[in-house]
Amino acid sequence: MKKHTSSRSGLLLMEIIIAILFFSVVSAVCLQLFVKSHNLGQDTEELDMAVRHAGSVAEILSQSEQPSEHLQEIYSDSDINENGGSIYFDKDFQTCSEETGVYHLDISASPLDDRLTGYRIAVYANDDPKEIYSLEVNTYTPLTPDSTSY
Repeated sequence: MKKHTSSRSGLLLMEIIIAILFFSVVSAVCLQLFVKSHNLGQDTEELDMAVRHAGSVAEILSQSEQPSEHLQEIYSDSDINENGGSIYFDKDFQTCSEETGVYHLDISASPLDDRLTGYRIAVYANDDPKEIYSLEVNTYTPLTPDSTSY
């Protein structure tokens, strides 16, 4: 009689091992999916903030008569002049100094003619040379009544 019980217990043990193996594989796959979704969410948040800040800077560049002064006033820790510059952000995309910056927004200006200026705005993470987002904008400076060049 003991022979029948030992064969049944061996089969039960194999079933339990297979069930544990199955649940281990399924849990590993689920864990990978959670990690990928978390990383995708972070990348999306990074891209969203980069698009917002690049768009804001583009609006200031295209609507302001003195864009470098206006940007310097809004982003006080930035390094901006007529030829471009950089604005630095911390991990929450709040403006900060270059030393504490996690992201930076670079602006480069190139005059296209006497009234048209092209700007390239790009947002980077400091630990990755690949840009998160870039935007190109052209601005036109209209003639004012006190301008002497026609």
